Amino acid sequence: MPYFLVSFIGLLLAIIISAGYRYPSDFNDQNRITGVSLSQRHMDYGACYSFFLRNEDGEVVFDADVRLDNEPYEIVIEGCLVDEECFEELMELIEKCDIVEYVKHHKNKSTVFQVMDETENTTTIYFADETDKFADSGDYKDELYDFFVDLAMIYKDRSVTICE
Repeated sequence: MPYFLVSFIGLLLAIIISAGYRYPSDFNDQNRITGVSLSQRHMDYGACYSFFLRNEDGEVVFDADVRLDNEPYEIVIEGCLVDEECFEELMELIEKCDIVEYVKHHKNKSTVFQVMDETENTTTIYFADETDKFADSGDYKDELYDFFVDLAMIYKDRSVTICE
């Protein structure tokens, strides 16, 4: 009986001590999303694109590199300050499509052989604790892509370079 009592008290102390190290506000801040990127890599450069929207030091910053069929030039945007509403819209889309849960729980397929010209789509979520999670893009890819293309079209006049 004394062994059981000592074990029970030890377990109870371990639970109390470990619970004391994590405050709810710290946990919420660590899980706060600070940025989202979507990219596609392919052997054909015309099929490649990259978008990154992030909240950086209280400002919303956007990067894009995309070639659209209906545009004569490649749109390349680097470090463009955008309206805060853009980040809020992105967070609504992320929540609606449940992208964070998908990325956190998705396991990338590991293969010994990789097709060199296989199209690779990746979504990365960046968190306030400076960690990130990435995964192959899921069913939400088209919606997220459309969001980023619309944003690139709004800010295309701020392109840093225009390539033919």
